[in-house]
Amino acid sequence: MPSPQSPPFDPGNVGRITADEQVDALRTLIAVFATSVVRPGRPRPRNAVTAEIIDILDQVPADQAEAVAQLFTMMTLRLRRRARPRHTAFRLALETALLARGYTGAPPPPNEGAYVLADRPGLAAIDPACSDLLGRMAAVPQAEHRAWLTAQVIACGLIDAEQRHTLGGADRDLGDLAVAEFLVRAAAQYLASTAGPAPQGGPPPRKG
Repeated sequence: MPSPQSPPFDPGNVGRITADEQVDALRTLIAVFATSVVRPGRPRPRNAVTAEIIDILDQVPADQAEAVAQLFTMMTLRLRRRARPRHTAFRLALETALLARGYTGAPPPPNEGAYVLADRPGLAAIDPACSDLLGRMAAVPQAEHRAWLTAQVIACGLIDAEQRHTLGGADRDLGDLAVAEFLVRAAAQYLASTAGPAPQGGPPPRKG
């Protein structure tokens, strides 16, 4: 199980960058777009993501990479808001799960479709799981239901990760990322499994 000596984490700092970090990120962004311009006497870039741009991004100092990444992420999210909310959330969940998987050292899947389909439970298997949780939740005070359910979900991720990684100790990051991959992939799998048209007779019954 996770080590109790976790580093402090302030959720309020997520997504915040200082003024200096914004300047550095914007400077890099300007340089990225500048490399996409066709210069006289130079070959036309293959596309916006040229080797030159990759070189610039690779040269971003490690202590500024977070700020640059946040800027690009905010730009991407702004564009994705124009897409269907379900699809946007699915893409973000899938990409996050694959990122976490990569950090654990697992080999890349053959493709995204295979990754989402692997070990995905059918909706029929979810019904008895809901019934089991509802039965056990009956003894939990109403005000604690959401926290109790969250604990059950995280426990599932911990148990799954423990089968392949050591949770805690020197490799605790790998174990924690394996837990995160399980949780985020489950979200992507749910969005994928419920994305199709509702079966005849209406949508499947919701528990709880």
